Parts: sequence; structure tokens; C-alpha cells
Amino acid sequence: MVMDPTSAAEARERVAKWIDEARQIFGLLPELMVGDHQASDRASAAQKEAEKLHKEVEDLKRENHLLRLEKDEIAQAMSQIAAKLGITPRRSPFERGMPTETPKPAEQPRTSDPAKP
Repeated sequence: MVMDPTSAAEARERVAKWIDEARQIFGLLPELMVGDHQASDRASAAQKEAEKLHKEVEDLKRENHLLRLEKDEIAQAMSQIAAKLGITPRRSPFERGMPTETPKPAEQPRTSDPAKP
């Protein structure tokens, strides 16, 4: 296929334009790569922090479970001691699942009847 001079000039102009655009893009690549590495580093640091926090949460859950078991053992021992001493232990107002007692209104002191004549 033979190109006329006008088509050949247009083709050369387009190729020159593409080459110029490619140079500009290649000039931007190092800057884009640095940004990509920084984003990758931040993502990696965030992932490590998330793993650390996950492990810490698991450790705290395990510790909480052990402390609850200890609390139950202590409560049971205290109940046994109270039973041996004949003391009725009070229920904790913070104990879960317990219906709360409504406080009784204080009795009003009776005033004496007015003196009869």
C-alpha cells in the first residue's frame, strides 16, 4: 500500500506525538513507582499492626476467661465459708441475671394524736 505524501506526513506526525507521549509517561513512572512502594509499605505496616492487635485481643479474652473462673471459685469458697459460719451472704447488686429489689419507702414517723380536751 502506497501512501500519498499527505497521509505519510499525518502518520509521521501521529508517530511523533505517540513517541512524545511515551517519553512523558516514562518520565512519570519512577514517581508512580515510589508512590506505589510507599502505599505498599503503609499497607504492610497496617497489616502487621492488625495482627498484633488481634493477638492482643485474643490474649485479653483468654485472661478475662481465667479471671472469671477465679472469681467464680472465690465466690464459691466464700459461700462455703459463710455457710459454715451461719452467715447468709448478700447478693451483689452487680450480679447478672438477678432481679433487682425495689427499695421500700421509708416509714413515716407517726405523729401523736392531738390531745383531747
